[in-house]
Amino acid sequence: MRFLRVVYVVAIAVLLVLLVIAGVHAFYPPPPYPDYPDWSDAPPYNSTEYEDWERQRQQQWEDAYAQYEEEAAVHDRNVFMVVLPLGVAFTIGGTFLRRRLDIFGAGLILGGLGTMIYATVPGDLDNILRFVGVAVALATLLFVGYQVFHALRRS
Repeated sequence: MRFLRVVYVVAIAVLLVLLVIAGVHAFYPPPPYPDYPDWSDAPPYNSTEYEDWERQRQQQWEDAYAQYEEEAAVHDRNVFMVVLPLGVAFTIGGTFLRRRLDIFGAGLILGGLGTMIYATVPGDLDNILRFVGVAVALATLLFVGYQVFHALRRS
């Protein structure tokens, strides 16, 4: 019976994180990765036009990729600003729900922590935001740990 409880808590946590990830991708998808410029209309390889044409294609690619990086950074920042507080809310809500419904609260606590981790992982996220996110996640974890273990000690 104890094994089933652990599996249930982990299932709630995993599905909560997956729900957040699916929601982000469904309602606010990331910018599309740029396509590499078409090379089918290349002039002959050994011609003088080829070098100019190649430089032009390379510049197109670099411009498109720079624009993608800017859009990805804005996307990651916006996701962070929504998902991190959501993870904090899940975690703290799970702490108070745990007093009444042990399994559901524990699942929300773990799911909230996973959600906060998801908010801080994107590669295009500014390092200062990542630091703030990890600090908030740690503070939330310390608060939840104190609440849970202090309540167990009183029992």
